[in-house]
Amino acid sequence: MGAFLVFSCENLPKEREQIVMKEKRFSERTIVFYNVENLFDTKDSPDTDDFDFTPNGFKQWDEERYHKKLKKITEALKMIPASPVLIGLAEIENSRVLKDWTKYLKKEGLNYKFIQYDSPDKRGMDVALLYDPDLFEVKTSKAIPVRLFNEPNFTTRDILYTHGELDGIETHVFVNHWSSRREGREETEYRRIRAAEILREKVDQILKKDPKANIFILGDFNDHPTDKSIENILRAKDSGEEDDLINLLYDEHEQGKGTSVHQREWAVLDQIIVSQAVYNDENRIGIKGKDAEILDDERLLYTYRDGGQKPNSTYGGKNYYGGYSDHLPVYVILK
Repeated sequence: MGAFLVFSCENLPKEREQIVMKEKRFSERTIVFYNVENLFDTKDSPDTDDFDFTPNGFKQWDEERYHKKLKKITEALKMIPASPVLIGLAEIENSRVLKDWTKYLKKEGLNYKFIQYDSPDKRGMDVALLYDPDLFEVKTSKAIPVRLFNEPNFTTRDILYTHGELDGIETHVFVNHWSSRREGREETEYRRIRAAEILREKVDQILKKDPKANIFILGDFNDHPTDKSIENILRAKDSGEEDDLINLLYDEHEQGKGTSVHQREWAVLDQIIVSQAVYNDENRIGIKGKDAEILDDERLLYTYRDGGQKPNSTYGGKNYYGGYSDHLPVYVILK
């Protein structure tokens, strides 16, 4: 944060005062990624496998539980230490849930618009981007399909790409939710590797045109920062050279921290990855401390009797817990 934050704007020339105030509001904003765990509406869609999340389905997902969920994830965003300008999201069913959620956010003084495309995921799960229209202007956006050559009938979430201006500065944002490990890590690794290849190709196209492009890659990658898909194919590392990307959650992984829990073990599956220009503050956008943070507020955690913890989730199988999500949000503070 610059030293200008400690000074009053009184008696400054008007032009300088406008610059100071603009830099102040920009520097106090964050970029967030949050897998919100099955944000379904309560309607049965004939085109997707979402019946479990209906009043008569396996989860008994009714309007009361739905609106409690919206309230909970709104509370979670308010725990972030500075107001988000961009929020990448995973496990969003459709535009209706985003419309409902942004209404909740607006009641809390948080004004957002959103970008979302229906993907071919069998359950109807999508990624999305919320953005503050006062600070982020969308130029273009599109869904990038993730298709497998040897598995033509396999469907998963698209990668959401948005090109815009963040407070007047050209910025590229990718939101991801790569294929799960449900059928086994090694058995499904090729799917995440393919997603990494597709994403890396898009990144290379941007960097070829502008080597100092501001790029933010947000997502639940269902792989660790040191796995092949992330570190070798996407080339997102803890430090890098030339056009390597920088994984801002790499050190949290090395320290044994996490954003989600499987069989009582934490894993950093949710990550924020940036271009060298962002990491080194080369093109008017930088990251405070050159690091990302995991929002591990105690309210977002469930503590076992033995002291172990996991995210305070909405469900555990059929059991309804009424928590926030089975993932913790991650964020960066803009500099």
